[in-house]
Amino acid sequence: MAFPEKLKALRLKHKLTQEELGEKLCLSRTSISYYEQGKFEPDINTIIAISDLFKISIDELLK
Repeated sequence: MAFPEKLKALRLKHKLTQEELGEKLCLSRTSISYYEQGKFEPDINTIIAISDLFKISIDELLK
């Protein structure tokens, strides 16, 4: 599973909307949407924040 699909799956598993996830990460809903669609890739600080938020390793998130 690629990063966009993993991000969406994690968001849905934790019952968060794109808006709610964006608020937790200090990002816009549009940014979350673009990450989930694979239009943009997050920077390393955002990847770390996502990993911390969902309590998974960066390897699990990206591989």
